[in-house]
Amino acid sequence: MSGDFRQFQVSDHAYAKGLALGIDGDVDARIARMARRSAPCTHPSGNRRFEDFVLSIDGDTVVNIERID
Repeated sequence: MSGDFRQFQVSDHAYAKGLALGIDGDVDARIARMARRSAPCTHPSGNRRFEDFVLSIDGDTVVNIERID
């Protein structure tokens, strides 16, 4: 099994953006899980991608999340 098993923190900004983008339930846990399962990418809005989302991760903290079309 491969993947990134770091424990990610979610900034207040990323939490609020996640809510605005329709992520519900335990938003912190869902975004942190997305970060663990994401793949590195090159995109103006972030450095990791999970399905239709681009995450900006700095160290072990998700600082932003965007939905891409």
